[in-house]
Formats: sequence, structure tokens, C-alpha cells
Amino acid sequence: MKLATWRDRSRPFKLAITIGMGTRSRKMRKPRKFSLFPILIVFLLCFSFGLATYFDSVTNPSAIAVFAQSNPETANNDAAKTSVNNASVTNQTSNNQTSNNQTSNNDVAKSPVVKDSAKKPATSTANPLGMNNLVPFPSNVALPMRVGVSLFVNSINKINEATNTFESQFDLRYVWNDPRLAFDTGEMGTNRLEFGQEAAVAKLATIWNPQIKITNIVEKDAQISPGLFIHYDGEVELIQRVKATFESKLNLDAFPFDTQSLLVAMLSSKYNSNQISLSQDQEDINESGLDPELKINGWNPQGISFNISQTRAWNGAFLRQIEARVTIKRIPNAILGSIFTPFLLTLIVPTIFTFCANVDLSPRLVAWSGSILALVALTFTFSVRYPWLGSNSLVSQVFTTGHAYQLVSVLLSITLFNPDVAKRMDRFIVAELVRYLRWFVPVGFLGVLITKSLLTAFDW
Repeated sequence: MKLATWRDRSRPFKLAITIGMGTRSRKMRKPRKFSLFPILIVFLLCFSFGLATYFDSVTNPSAIAVFAQSNPETANNDAAKTSVNNASVTNQTSNNQTSNNQTSNNDVAKSPVVKDSAKKPATSTANPLGMNNLVPFPSNVALPMRVGVSLFVNSINKINEATNTFESQFDLRYVWNDPRLAFDTGEMGTNRLEFGQEAAVAKLATIWNPQIKITNIVEKDAQISPGLFIHYDGEVELIQRVKATFESKLNLDAFPFDTQSLLVAMLSSKYNSNQISLSQDQEDINESGLDPELKINGWNPQGISFNISQTRAWNGAFLRQIEARVTIKRIPNAILGSIFTPFLLTLIVPTIFTFCANVDLSPRLVAWSGSILALVALTFTFSVRYPWLGSNSLVSQVFTTGHAYQLVSVLLSITLFNPDVAKRMDRFIVAELVRYLRWFVPVGFLGVLITKSLLTAFDW
């Protein structure tokens, strides 16, 4: 190595390092510089966006409710004795403050009001309907005794896909016949006795009732307002206005083109299928339905259907249950924009750089690296917002297709679309391949997205 100096009159003094035979030419081609600074900036932006979305979901958690069902009993006498013992244990504290000569009927009349019981979290043996069944099963009636069930939906306020719950208010109607409650219309001056709110709770404690429970209700903060009608022929009509949160498994595979069935399940855990039969006649069907003015944000209500089945209890007895399902269809317009708009924006710039513009390799790789990080952040955002989205859902398939498109585009950028690599191949073949791939890859990618969306939307 030699250190040579020279002096140019028109330029300042310079030093040059000569290697071997002479001085390196100033016009020598400069090596390409690959800067990590743009990649670092894009990574920090995507990481901040994903982190903010994560903390937003953490600070607003929705509790997943777990409901408990009391153990069924088969024998009527055993059920009556057990109920009396439970009532005496429950009222032990209040009995210490009153006289010791009170009868069990007075204890029953002082049962807690439905509003108070709704405000307190219910235990595993609590009855959300506030009915204490201390009266034996009716005699001289055909078995199984028919209990008509109808449900009319007044409102559905919120559907939470993350916790598989929904909030609703509806009216439940139970109808059965007890000959012991028949009365003379001449003596009573009416053909129907009416009891509302606290009076209905007190009256229910003195008559037989089928002890029907809603099994998928979240009993915390549930509000149940009963109304009772007793007709002259012994027909009993119990109407309950229920406002609560309910658990219902949602299938989000077709999201955002999905149709959901919101479940309200009812059964009597006290009486088996040989004693009572939950059923519907034409009158019950006419009393069921949806409010004509029912509106659900982001959904279109379709209708209501009922399914009657049997379930096996822990003691081997079969219990009759009835399921009401409210069918709703999602309005996909707004959600499609929130999915496909950011998804396509993460791909449009690197697509232009790769297939439409004649740019060097470095800008292409920088654009695709930012696109990959942005799509990862978008995938994480939707996984937090909709944790029940499985691998078979449309959103997951769209994101997977997007990652595959990114991989193919990066491979093309560093192979066929890279001049340093392409010059080692036949230039005529490379030119034809590049001309073909410039339109085939983007158009094929859009075709796959449109096909998947149409197949899911129309359930083909």
C-alpha cells in the first residue's frame, strides 16, 4: 500500500490511497446501502398500535359468567321435606329476632322480595324466580301435567362476542292447571284473580308451581318481575318480565356474514318428564314472538323458534327442557370496511413498488417489511377483539392469504424482479415471466379474496 499525494491548483489538497498499481477511480460504482432506520420506525409504530389495542382490551374486561343448577329431586314428599328444611335454615336469623311461636306458613309469607334477591349475587341453590315450592304435587290430574311455555322478546341490548353473552329483556309465560285453585265466580265477583310484584311472590309461596328455571341466565344483577293470574277453573298463568345477561355459544366461523341463534333454555330441575311436560299449543305460539319495533345495533332480527327435548339428571331421571332461540343476522357493511380497508392498505404500497414501479431492491424490501409488521399487528388486534375467531373463520383465512401473498411477493422481489439475479438467466424467458407475473399475482390474490367472501356470504 502506498500513500500518494498530489496538488491540484483548481481543487483543495486531497489524500488518496493507492492499492497495487495505482489510485482507485473516483467514478467507481458505490455499493448499495441498506438502511435499517425506516424498518425500525415502521416496527415501532406497529408495536405501539398493537400494544395500545392490547391495553384497551385489558382495561375493559368482560366477566364470563358461570351459572349453577340445583340438583333435581324426583319424589314429591322428599322434595317438600327438603324445601321445608331449607326454608327453616334460611330463616333462622330472622326467627331469632321474632317470637318463637311463628308457624312455617308465616316464614313462607316473609320470603325475600324478587328485587332484593336480584341485587345480590345468587348462590348455587338460589332460585332466581323467587318461588318456594312447599305445596305437594296436585292430585287427580293426568300425568304428565302440561305446562305451556311462551316467550316474547321486548329488547336485545348488547351482544358480546368475546364472552359469548347477550343482554335481553323478555316476557316469559307459564300456564298450568291446578283444580285445587278453582273458585266460584259468584262468590268472588270475578273470573280471574290478579297478583303483581310482591303479592305474586307471596301467593306463589302458597300454591304449587312447576319450579321452572332459566339455566343459561347470569344471575348476577338479574331483574325478574312476576305477575300471577288465577282463573276460576283452576288455570294458573305466571308471567315474568326478565331483564338479565344470558350465556349463548356464538359460532363466528362465517364472521362477518354470520347468523346467530341466541339461546334461552328452561327446565324444571325438581320434576321429571313423567310428572310435568313443557310444551306449546297454538295459544302459546301466538303469545310468543319478537317486538315489531325490536332493533339490535349491527344485527337484523329474523324470528324465534322453540325446541323441546330431554336431558338426563345426575340421579338418572329425565328432565323435560325447552329451548327458545332468537335468530339474528349480522349487518356486515361496517365490519367489512374495518377489516378489508386496513388489510388492503397494508398491501397496496409494496404491491405498487413490486409489480408496477421500476424501483431497486432496497425500497421493495423496506416496503414489504413494513407491510408484514402492519399485518401482524392487524391480526393481533382482531384476535383480541374477537378471541373466539377460529382458524376456519373468514377473517383468519383472509389474513393467512395475505401473509402468503407477502411471502410470494418478497421471493419474487429477490429473484426474478432482482436485476442482479435475473441477468444470470435467459433474459428472454425472464422478461416473459416478469410480464406475466406483474398482473397474475395481484389479480389472483384479489380473486381468492373475493371468492372466499362470496362463498361465506351466500353459504355456498
